[in-house]
This record gives sequence, structure tokens and C-alpha cells, in this order.
Amino acid sequence: MSQIEQPSSVKGKPMILHEGYIYTVERTTKTKSIFRCKNRDCKARCHTNLSMGALLLLLISHCHAPQPDSVPAIQLKNEIKAHAAITDESTKTIIHSTLRTYPLSDAGQHPKNEPLMLMIQRQRTTETVDAD
Repeated sequence: MSQIEQPSSVKGKPMILHEGYIYTVERTTKTKSIFRCKNRDCKARCHTNLSMGALLLLLISHCHAPQPDSVPAIQLKNEIKAHAAITDESTKTIIHSTLRTYPLSDAGQHPKNEPLMLMIQRQRTTETVDAD
């Protein structure tokens, strides 16, 4: 049985990273969790125990190359969402402060600023104004 990494998706759902491939949760049974490849055109599946500590079964081989470089981009989006939820800083300030910690070697996978700005604006809770 192999060990697997467990980043979370941008929406907060569990993901696993195994041998350069990213899997998202498809369904959970009483004894195991079933994950599917993040690439929608790929039919690869894997099964893990409920604690997601070990890979139990790897079904169907992938029809594409591994993409381990996309993991830092997912982690960047998670950090930006968390930062936006707890601060009132401007959108650009949040993006720039988070990008300072982003590795330059992964700059090719960096998401564009416009979608990041929209993500921050959606993450923030809108305060209702009383009509007094």
C-alpha cells in the first residue's frame, strides 16, 4: 500500500495526490472512499480507506500524463480564499501578499489575476445594510 498526499480542493472537498495524478472524491461508502481523476476525460479511479491513509485499489490506467505542477496553484487558491474570509484588505493586496510566497518555479501554473479577484469577492460575506 502506498502513502498519498491529501490537499483539499478550492471548494474544500478532499483530494488526493498519488504519483503525480490528482483525484477528487466521487463517493464514499461505509468501508472506503472512491476517487476519480480530476481530468474529466479520464476514467481512472482509485479506492482508499475512510481515513485516506492508504491506497487500496487503483482501477483503470490514465489516458494522460501526470500533472503534479497544478498542486501549488490549488494551494494558492486555498490560501487566498482563507485570507479573504478573515481580513478586510483590498483584493489586490490579498493577491500580492499571497503571491509573494508562491514559488517562481511554478509560475507557469499561476492562475490569472481576474479569476482570483472574482474568487475573493465571492468568498467575502456581504454585510446587509439596514433600511432605517
